[in-house]
Amino acid sequence: MAKSVVAFSLEEFDPSYTRVLVGNANFRGYNFTDLGTLEVITGDANFLQSKIQDLGNLTTIGGDADFGNSKIIDLGNLTTIGGYVYFNHSQLESLGNLTAINGKAYFRYSQIKDLGNLTAIGGDADFRDSQVKSLGNLTTINGSADFGNSKIIDLGNLTTIGSSADFVKSKVESLGKLTTIKGDAYFRYSQVKDLGNLTTIGGDVYFGNSEVENLGNLTTIGRNVYFRDSQVENLGNLTTIGGVAYFGGRTDLEAEWEKRKNK
Repeated sequence: MAKSVVAFSLEEFDPSYTRVLVGNANFRGYNFTDLGTLEVITGDANFLQSKIQDLGNLTTIGGDADFGNSKIIDLGNLTTIGGYVYFNHSQLESLGNLTAINGKAYFRYSQIKDLGNLTAIGGDADFRDSQVKSLGNLTTINGSADFGNSKIIDLGNLTTIGSSADFVKSKVESLGKLTTIKGDAYFRYSQVKDLGNLTTIGGDVYFGNSEVENLGNLTTIGRNVYFRDSQVENLGNLTTIGGVAYFGGRTDLEAEWEKRKNK
Protein backbone atom coordinates (compact mmCIF):
# COMPACT_ATOMS: atom_id res chain seq x y z
CA MET A 1 0.00 0.00 0.00
CA ALA A 2 1.41 3.40 -1.00
CA LYS A 3 2.29 5.76 1.79
CA SER A 4 0.25 8.98 1.87
CA VAL A 5 2.12 12.27 1.75
CA VAL A 6 -0.74 13.81 3.78
CA ALA A 7 -1.12 13.20 7.52
CA PHE A 8 -4.11 14.17 9.65
CA SER A 9 -2.41 13.80 13.03
CA LEU A 10 1.05 13.46 14.55
CA GLU A 11 0.34 9.77 14.98
CA GLU A 12 0.20 9.52 11.15
CA PHE A 13 3.13 11.89 10.59
CA ASP A 14 6.38 10.42 9.28
CA PRO A 15 9.26 12.87 8.60
CA SER A 16 10.63 10.58 5.88
CA TYR A 17 7.70 11.13 3.49
CA THR A 18 4.88 13.33 4.92
CA ARG A 19 4.61 16.65 3.08
CA VAL A 20 1.34 18.08 4.46
CA LEU A 21 0.11 17.86 8.04
CA VAL A 22 -3.58 18.80 8.26
CA GLY A 23 -4.73 20.44 11.49
CA ASN A 24 -2.80 21.48 14.59
CA ALA A 25 0.55 20.02 15.63
CA ASN A 26 1.76 20.07 19.24
CA PHE A 27 5.19 18.43 19.15
CA ARG A 28 5.70 18.50 22.91
CA GLY A 29 5.93 14.96 24.26
CA TYR A 30 6.85 13.41 20.89
CA ASN A 31 10.32 12.06 19.96
CA PHE A 32 10.58 13.81 16.58
CA THR A 33 13.81 15.84 16.25
CA ASP A 34 13.28 17.16 12.72
CA LEU A 35 10.37 17.70 10.33
CA GLY A 36 12.11 16.11 7.34
CA THR A 37 10.04 16.30 4.14
CA LEU A 38 7.15 18.20 5.75
CA GLU A 39 6.33 21.38 3.80
CA VAL A 40 3.00 22.56 5.23
CA ILE A 41 1.23 22.53 8.60
CA THR A 42 -2.29 23.78 7.91
CA GLY A 43 -3.10 24.65 11.53
CA ASP A 44 -1.15 25.71 14.63
CA ALA A 45 2.39 24.53 15.36
CA ASN A 46 3.60 24.31 18.94
CA PHE A 47 7.32 23.67 19.44
CA LEU A 48 7.34 24.71 23.10
CA GLN A 49 9.64 22.38 25.08
CA SER A 50 9.65 19.91 22.18
CA LYS A 51 12.61 17.89 20.83
CA ILE A 52 12.37 19.44 17.35
CA GLN A 53 15.70 20.98 16.30
CA ASP A 54 15.29 21.24 12.52
CA LEU A 55 12.24 22.43 10.53
CA GLY A 56 13.42 20.52 7.45
CA ASN A 57 11.51 21.56 4.31
CA LEU A 58 8.74 23.39 6.16
CA THR A 59 7.65 26.54 4.29
CA THR A 60 4.20 27.30 5.72
CA ILE A 61 2.40 27.26 9.06
CA GLY A 62 -1.25 28.11 8.41
CA GLY A 63 -2.14 29.00 11.99
CA ASP A 64 -0.28 30.15 15.12
CA ALA A 65 3.30 29.19 15.98
CA ASP A 66 5.08 28.98 19.34
CA PHE A 67 8.88 28.71 19.37
CA GLY A 68 9.24 29.61 23.06
CA ASN A 69 11.70 27.47 25.04
CA SER A 70 12.33 25.29 21.99
CA LYS A 71 15.57 23.82 20.63
CA ILE A 72 15.10 25.38 17.18
CA ILE A 73 17.90 27.78 16.21
CA ASP A 74 17.06 28.28 12.51
CA LEU A 75 13.71 28.70 10.70
CA GLY A 76 15.18 27.17 7.54
CA ASN A 77 12.81 27.47 4.55
CA LEU A 78 9.84 28.82 6.54
CA THR A 79 8.33 31.80 4.68
CA THR A 80 4.80 32.21 6.08
CA ILE A 81 3.04 32.04 9.43
CA GLY A 82 -0.72 32.50 9.06
CA GLY A 83 -1.51 33.47 12.66
CA TYR A 84 0.35 34.85 15.64
CA VAL A 85 3.85 33.79 16.65
CA TYR A 86 5.65 33.62 19.99
CA PHE A 87 9.45 33.95 19.97
CA ASN A 88 9.68 34.60 23.74
CA HIS A 89 12.64 32.77 25.32
CA SER A 90 13.46 31.04 22.02
CA GLN A 91 17.01 30.35 20.78
CA LEU A 92 16.40 31.93 17.37
CA GLU A 93 18.58 34.91 16.42
CA SER A 94 17.26 35.54 12.89
CA LEU A 95 13.98 35.05 11.04
CA GLY A 96 15.85 33.91 7.93
CA ASN A 97 13.50 33.48 4.94
CA LEU A 98 10.30 34.35 6.81
CA THR A 99 8.50 37.08 4.84
CA ALA A 100 5.04 37.25 6.41
CA ILE A 101 3.48 36.91 9.85
CA ASN A 102 -0.27 37.38 9.43
CA GLY A 103 -1.08 37.71 13.12
CA LYS A 104 0.59 39.15 16.20
CA ALA A 105 4.35 38.78 16.74
CA TYR A 106 5.86 38.60 20.22
CA PHE A 107 9.63 39.24 20.35
CA ARG A 108 9.80 40.08 24.06
CA TYR A 109 12.65 38.27 25.87
CA SER A 110 13.73 36.64 22.61
CA GLN A 111 17.29 36.44 21.23
CA ILE A 112 16.28 37.58 17.73
CA LYS A 113 18.47 40.42 16.46
CA ASP A 114 17.61 40.35 12.76
CA LEU A 115 14.14 40.22 11.17
CA GLY A 116 15.67 38.83 7.97
CA ASN A 117 13.32 39.07 4.98
CA LEU A 118 10.18 39.82 6.99
CA THR A 119 8.13 42.51 5.22
CA ALA A 120 4.77 42.46 7.03
CA ILE A 121 3.26 41.73 10.44
CA GLY A 122 -0.52 41.43 10.22
CA GLY A 123 -1.24 42.11 13.89
CA ASP A 124 0.53 43.67 16.88
CA ALA A 125 4.31 43.67 17.22
CA ASP A 126 5.80 43.51 20.72
CA PHE A 127 9.50 44.41 20.70
CA ARG A 128 9.68 45.26 24.42
CA ASP A 129 12.81 43.99 26.18
CA SER A 130 13.93 42.21 23.01
CA GLN A 131 17.34 41.95 21.34
CA VAL A 132 16.02 43.13 17.95
CA LYS A 133 18.30 45.88 16.61
CA SER A 134 17.05 46.30 13.06
CA LEU A 135 13.62 46.01 11.42
CA GLY A 136 15.31 45.10 8.14
CA ASN A 137 12.81 44.89 5.26
CA LEU A 138 9.74 45.32 7.45
CA THR A 139 7.39 47.89 5.88
CA THR A 140 4.06 47.26 7.59
CA ILE A 141 2.73 46.49 11.06
CA ASN A 142 -1.06 46.29 10.78
CA GLY A 143 -1.62 46.30 14.54
CA SER A 144 0.03 48.19 17.39
CA ALA A 145 3.79 48.43 17.91
CA ASP A 146 5.58 48.62 21.26
CA PHE A 147 9.30 49.51 21.21
CA GLY A 148 9.81 49.96 24.98
CA ASN A 149 13.25 48.92 26.29
CA SER A 150 14.19 47.45 22.92
CA LYS A 151 17.54 47.96 21.16
CA ILE A 152 15.91 49.40 18.02
CA ILE A 153 17.27 52.85 17.11
CA ASP A 154 16.10 53.12 13.50
CA LEU A 155 12.72 52.04 12.06
CA GLY A 156 14.35 51.26 8.72
CA ASN A 157 11.82 50.73 5.91
CA LEU A 158 8.73 50.78 8.14
CA THR A 159 6.05 53.03 6.60
CA THR A 160 2.82 52.08 8.36
CA ILE A 161 1.66 51.17 11.87
CA GLY A 162 -2.00 50.19 11.76
CA SER A 163 -2.86 50.94 15.38
CA SER A 164 -1.04 52.57 18.33
CA ALA A 165 2.73 53.15 18.54
CA ASP A 166 4.45 53.21 21.93
CA PHE A 167 7.97 54.66 22.05
CA VAL A 168 8.07 55.10 25.86
CA LYS A 169 11.56 54.21 27.14
CA SER A 170 12.66 53.17 23.66
CA LYS A 171 15.97 54.00 21.96
CA VAL A 172 14.33 55.03 18.67
CA GLU A 173 15.59 58.49 17.69
CA SER A 174 14.01 58.99 14.26
CA LEU A 175 10.79 57.70 12.70
CA GLY A 176 12.52 57.64 9.30
CA LYS A 177 10.22 56.49 6.48
CA LEU A 178 7.18 56.01 8.74
CA THR A 179 4.30 58.04 7.27
CA THR A 180 1.26 56.78 9.18
CA ILE A 181 0.33 55.78 12.72
CA LYS A 182 -3.38 54.94 12.61
CA GLY A 183 -3.88 54.84 16.37
CA ASP A 184 -2.41 56.65 19.39
CA ALA A 185 1.25 57.73 19.57
CA TYR A 186 3.19 57.83 22.84
CA PHE A 187 6.44 59.81 22.77
CA ARG A 188 6.81 60.64 26.48
CA TYR A 189 10.08 59.51 28.08
CA SER A 190 11.35 58.41 24.67
CA GLN A 191 14.44 59.45 22.70
CA VAL A 192 12.50 60.30 19.55
CA LYS A 193 13.65 63.68 18.26
CA ASP A 194 12.79 63.50 14.59
CA LEU A 195 9.33 62.54 13.26
CA GLY A 196 10.84 61.86 9.84
CA ASN A 197 8.23 61.43 7.10
CA LEU A 198 5.31 61.08 9.51
CA THR A 199 2.24 62.93 8.17
CA THR A 200 -0.69 61.32 9.99
CA ILE A 201 -1.53 60.12 13.49
CA GLY A 202 -5.08 58.80 13.70
CA GLY A 203 -5.54 58.80 17.48
CA ASP A 204 -4.27 60.71 20.53
CA VAL A 205 -0.70 62.04 20.67
CA TYR A 206 1.40 62.56 23.79
CA PHE A 207 4.37 64.91 23.38
CA GLY A 208 4.80 65.71 27.09
CA ASN A 209 8.21 64.86 28.58
CA SER A 210 9.54 63.88 25.17
CA GLU A 211 12.56 64.97 23.11
CA VAL A 212 10.44 66.02 20.10
CA GLU A 213 11.13 69.64 19.15
CA ASN A 214 9.90 69.76 15.56
CA LEU A 215 6.69 68.27 14.17
CA GLY A 216 8.26 68.02 10.72
CA ASN A 217 5.83 66.80 8.04
CA LEU A 218 2.99 66.04 10.49
CA THR A 219 -0.23 67.53 9.11
CA THR A 220 -3.00 65.54 10.80
CA ILE A 221 -3.85 64.36 14.32
CA GLY A 222 -7.13 62.47 14.42
CA ARG A 223 -8.00 62.97 18.07
CA ASN A 224 -6.50 64.78 21.08
CA VAL A 225 -2.96 66.11 21.41
CA TYR A 226 -1.06 66.86 24.62
CA PHE A 227 1.72 69.48 24.61
CA ARG A 228 2.08 70.00 28.37
CA ASP A 229 5.76 69.69 29.46
CA SER A 230 6.82 69.19 25.83
CA GLN A 231 9.81 70.67 23.97
CA VAL A 232 7.88 71.26 20.75
CA GLU A 233 9.01 74.65 19.40
CA ASN A 234 6.27 75.24 16.83
CA LEU A 235 3.40 73.47 15.09
CA GLY A 236 5.22 73.06 11.80
CA ASN A 237 2.87 71.83 9.05
CA LEU A 238 0.06 70.76 11.41
CA THR A 239 -3.32 71.75 9.95
CA THR A 240 -5.82 69.31 11.49
CA ILE A 241 -6.57 68.28 15.07
CA GLY A 242 -9.70 66.13 15.20
CA GLY A 243 -10.15 66.36 18.97
CA VAL A 244 -8.93 68.75 21.67
CA ALA A 245 -5.48 70.36 21.88
CA TYR A 246 -4.23 70.46 25.47
CA PHE A 247 -1.47 73.06 25.59
CA GLY A 248 -0.88 72.91 29.38
CA GLY A 249 0.47 76.43 29.69
CA ARG A 250 2.22 76.50 26.32
CA THR A 251 0.69 79.85 25.40
CA ASP A 252 3.00 80.20 22.40
CA LEU A 253 1.67 77.04 20.76
CA GLU A 254 -1.89 77.87 21.75
CA ALA A 255 -1.67 81.31 20.13
CA GLU A 256 -0.16 79.77 16.99
CA TRP A 257 -3.00 77.25 16.76
CA GLU A 258 -5.72 79.88 17.31
CA LYS A 259 -4.22 81.92 14.49
CA ARG A 260 -4.29 78.89 12.15
CA LYS A 261 -7.89 78.04 13.04
CA ASN A 262 -9.03 81.57 12.33
CA LYS A 263 -7.43 81.77 8.90
